[in-house]
Amino acid sequence: MLFQLFWTYVKIGTFTLGGGYAMLPLIEREVVDRHKWIDPQEFVNMIALAQAAPGLIAVNSAIFIGHRIAGWKGVIATVLGAVLPSVVIILLIAVYFAQFKSLNTVEAVFKGIRPAVVALITAAVIRMARKI
Repeated sequence: MLFQLFWTYVKIGTFTLGGGYAMLPLIEREVVDRHKWIDPQEFVNMIALAQAAPGLIAVNSAIFIGHRIAGWKGVIATVLGAVLPSVVIILLIAVYFAQFKSLNTVEAVFKGIRPAVVALITAAVIRMARKI
């Protein structure tokens, strides 16, 4: 179970751009729809708690899910899974970005990502609004 929690959050953390709010639709799909670890109402409550607590919403939600499913070991698994991909990606970008930042293709990719991030955040807000 710990590996499944870790791997679920690694996938979410790896394929989400735009921060914690952009992660919410993927978190919901994985923990509510796919694995059925929590029900939809508990997910909405978890988001409210994650927003109210200090810190990043992605990490706060990982703490909630991890603790709910597997106690403190689950917290460690989900938080590492949520944070590790970002740390690795940022390190890789930091090492290689200076060499590629002047390329038009790289600039275009970053400009193209912006609307996708806005769409992911908007989708999360709409889903939450419907459930509330």
